[in-house]
Amino acid sequence: MSLDIQSDYLDYASVLDDKYYIIDTLGVGRYAKVKLAIDIQDKQKYAIKIMKIDPTTNQNKLSQFINEVSHQAEFEHNNIIKIIQCSINGKYRKVDGRLCQVSYFVMELADQGELFELLEQTHQFSEKFSRGIFSQLIKGIEYLHERGIVHRDIKSENILFSNGILKLADFGFSAKSVDQTGAKVQFEVQQYLGSPEYNPPELSNTIGKQKYYIPESADVFASGVILFSMAMRSAPFKTSKNTDPYYSLLKQDKQKFWQVFQELNNNISHQFKDLIEKILEENPQKRISLEQIKKHPWMQGQISNLTDFKTEINNRYEIVQNKMKAKITFRRQQKFTNRRYQKRIEMSIPNLIPPKYLQESLVVIDDINDKLYKRLLLQAYQDQMSQKAQPTTDFKIIEIQQKTKSKRELEGSKKSSPATPPNDSDN
Repeated sequence: MSLDIQSDYLDYASVLDDKYYIIDTLGVGRYAKVKLAIDIQDKQKYAIKIMKIDPTTNQNKLSQFINEVSHQAEFEHNNIIKIIQCSINGKYRKVDGRLCQVSYFVMELADQGELFELLEQTHQFSEKFSRGIFSQLIKGIEYLHERGIVHRDIKSENILFSNGILKLADFGFSAKSVDQTGAKVQFEVQQYLGSPEYNPPELSNTIGKQKYYIPESADVFASGVILFSMAMRSAPFKTSKNTDPYYSLLKQDKQKFWQVFQELNNNISHQFKDLIEKILEENPQKRISLEQIKKHPWMQGQISNLTDFKTEINNRYEIVQNKMKAKITFRRQQKFTNRRYQKRIEMSIPNLIPPKYLQESLVVIDDINDKLYKRLLLQAYQDQMSQKAQPTTDFKIIEIQQKTKSKRELEGSKKSSPATPPNDSDN
């Protein structure tokens, strides 16, 4: 994807290693931020995960960063986010000129957002559509497990889409499941790092239970929570703890469990229910494997062809965009109710017109365009004021000060001057 960029417009963007314009924040993680970036040379868009490095940097965070890069750099699969470049000692120059040391890695941009957004903002998924997404997710997980890697943080927020293709992301908690000799690595329950809503019961109920868990089975369990959420538009439970009423019901009375959720989707198939029950099995030794999932009758059902699947992803993403644009518009109306301030800045720079180069489907682009334009306006105003040797103070503050000063002078003059006698000619 290329962008028609005017160079003067991006002069006020942050720059990373003199290679990338940093445009905006796409997400904030446990130890780093993911930024939308544009390559200065070829104008391609990327997602860059950036972690600031300073004397206070937590070594555990740095270890997670290196762990994520070392694992993800090895992957070459259509359903896993690809790393383009990485650097441990990068230079990040902010708009105000400050220079920061950072570690970062450049990834392909999944420009259709997260599965979480599609679940939250759009209507219910059909079983056919859910099957298409789930089958891609299983392929990605299987690829990892075959190479001795477990993800350990599979959730809808870490499932992205690009051109209708599912992309599994965020490998900060990933780990090798086999050592150099090929022996299985033991994973302690107490050291698990995933998200509670997706944890299997062997991790949720740790008191008096086994010391170790099977990470591959935990990945499978998390995928089942995602599958249920797609078809039912609801999580199956809050946690898989023994105290959770919904998971307890799933274990004790499956028929009643499905009756609870039938108001959400009364047309769910028996094959779907059977697969969910097998994936969310309490005993990890009895839980269905990836190979068995692929052979399950529900997985043999119809899947949309690639064109239709991409169309539905695009349509749903457009719904998400429109809702986000509406929120952005509402926020802008609230934030910039005083249009006089903006008007005075623009009048001082009459020839400055915001370029319209970011008119693609990314919802964040509209907001980015506005942010950069305001930044450009502010810089131009500051330059203008500095030439006049005046402080770069907010117009609104200047106005308040001037009005207050004028008011005080007027009141002072009234107190010091005697009252003017009436003019006879006025009577």
